[in-house]
Amino acid sequence: MEERVPGYCALCISHCGCTSIVEDGRLTAVEPDPAHPTGSAICIKAMAAPDLVYSSERLTSPLRRTTPKGDDNPNWEAISWDEALTEISSRVNAQAAADGPESVAFSVTTPSGTAIADSFPWVNRLAHAFGSPNTVFATENCNWHKDFMPQHTFGTPLGMPDYELSGCILLWGFNPSTSWLAQARAIKTARKNGTKLIVVDPRSAGFGKGADQWLRVRPGSDGILAMALASMLIENGWFDREFIRDWSNGPFLIRDDNDRFLSGSRYFCGSMFWASSPSKRQILNATVYACGARPSCVRCVITSSRLYTLPQ
Repeated sequence: MEERVPGYCALCISHCGCTSIVEDGRLTAVEPDPAHPTGSAICIKAMAAPDLVYSSERLTSPLRRTTPKGDDNPNWEAISWDEALTEISSRVNAQAAADGPESVAFSVTTPSGTAIADSFPWVNRLAHAFGSPNTVFATENCNWHKDFMPQHTFGTPLGMPDYELSGCILLWGFNPSTSWLAQARAIKTARKNGTKLIVVDPRSAGFGKGADQWLRVRPGSDGILAMALASMLIENGWFDREFIRDWSNGPFLIRDDNDRFLSGSRYFCGSMFWASSPSKRQILNATVYACGARPSCVRCVITSSRLYTLPQ
């Protein structure tokens, strides 16, 4: 007997609406749920849910190591949840008694590809109730920029852009058509309404193919492009002078040896560019698009800005 169970995919923070197909008590498939606000499409993670649920490698009970740490073979043994909770609580309480609750850290895994996102607030509450300020979150290289830099720069996490009401959208190293379908749908709606789209990516995959501007950066040269865009803003006066003066640190970098403005040519060489790297005209056009539209929004998850991706 087939049963269709409405719900959502918990394998990332997008929580796309979906319908689970259950036959004789067994999950057989997951389908989009168009009636859900984020359910018009699902990605391969949701489609793979039956394989994940019934995988022979899936952990179905707590495991305890039986050999010393560092041993090549941990020789795991399965234990009950009661046994695991009793042992864990005993050990963390003993650590707190010896060195204080601040000596205990609570760690969770990444929300990308796991169902841990819904548990984050509860882990935080557990840590605070225990008396520890240490909550460790795991994430990917492509994600920590998005999560932590806005927090340190603006004092708040990166908000969700209002794509559908934006005059211009800049996607920098971010391809929601494969990783965040709810955002991809919102961008497509905005495009139908005339929103300009700029894509910064070494590949034209996803939205790069139909963008108004595709800036094909070589991996490792994102910083150069960002400074080129800033240069265009400065040369044309397209920035808020009072805001930059009052709220930014060092908008103009000065060399220590001769007090002259820092020049990018001192640090960047031709090997950092492709023949198809963005031209000055393309950068100018992109800047005009972004500055001329009100409002504009930027969404970036930049993984290619690390210089060690370049040949050494």
